[in-house]
Amino acid sequence: MRRTRLLSRRVGPLGLALTAWDIWRRLPPRQRRQIVNIARKHGPKVAARVMQARSRARARRR
Repeated sequence: MRRTRLLSRRVGPLGLALTAWDIWRRLPPRQRRQIVNIARKHGPKVAARVMQARSRARARRR
């Protein structure tokens, strides 16, 4: 029954956030720590690439 609740949410920013929160709550503490460490390591690289892609997209629109 719980599984259908995850799939029945509407797609959108709020639905995505709530689904991510449900998944996060179900993870064991060790896996949560692994995810946090990976995000700390790779997060700045991903953010920099997103900003580059965004600036390129804006330049193309002009």
